[in-house]
Amino acid sequence: MRFNFNITSLFSSMNSKNDSPFGSINLSDYSLIKRGGYKKLMKSYYDEQSGKTTNKTKELNSGKTDPNKKGFAIDKTGLTQMKKEADGLKTAVEAFNKDDLWKQTNGEYDMEKIAGAVKNFVSEYNDVVSRSSKVDSKEISQSMGYMSSMTGTMSKALSKIGVTVGFDGKLAVNEDALKKASVTSVRSLFEGSASYGSQVEAKASEIARATIMNSSLYLNNATLSSTLNGMYDKLI
Repeated sequence: MRFNFNITSLFSSMNSKNDSPFGSINLSDYSLIKRGGYKKLMKSYYDEQSGKTTNKTKELNSGKTDPNKKGFAIDKTGLTQMKKEADGLKTAVEAFNKDDLWKQTNGEYDMEKIAGAVKNFVSEYNDVVSRSSKVDSKEISQSMGYMSSMTGTMSKALSKIGVTVGFDGKLAVNEDALKKASVTSVRSLFEGSASYGSQVEAKASEIARATIMNSSLYLNNATLSSTLNGMYDKLI
């Protein structure tokens, strides 16, 4: 027989200001407490959670989302992909801080390579913008708002190297204009700790951290009810 056991209502009733702290607990729950079953229930739950929650969170963020394989988490939140997009944007910015990108041969920069780095940045940036609209997270929304605002502020500087900002917040590249752009303009935008690129990288890092935090909260909340109910059935 399965009882409708609600741990939240149990705690809320115990914390109420009524004369009888157990006034709203049904008889089956009260009987369980008297027999010591509730103590066993909570001990069992927290023993399992101490090891399993961390493993499930790691699994979710590692991209193991194949529902056809046993032991794989199903990411219903979109956080796994959001983290991948954020990490991809961080990597795209890091490319501008590598000396090899700015290496000259016979006094000439490799504009194909530089243009490739800018195009990759634009692609990764747009992926983050697209994915963020599908994720429910206050922290991610705040980071995206700051990043979008910053990109809007830098729109004139970006246009000088052939990168434009659309009404949807995404970037577009005019490759011909990009290859004719001043290398100094490109470097000042993306290279160095005070550049536009470094600020985008910082926000991408915040987004990646937020996905981990939100993944952990999601897993804890999603598994709490089913775990307690399963243990409750075994005890009675």
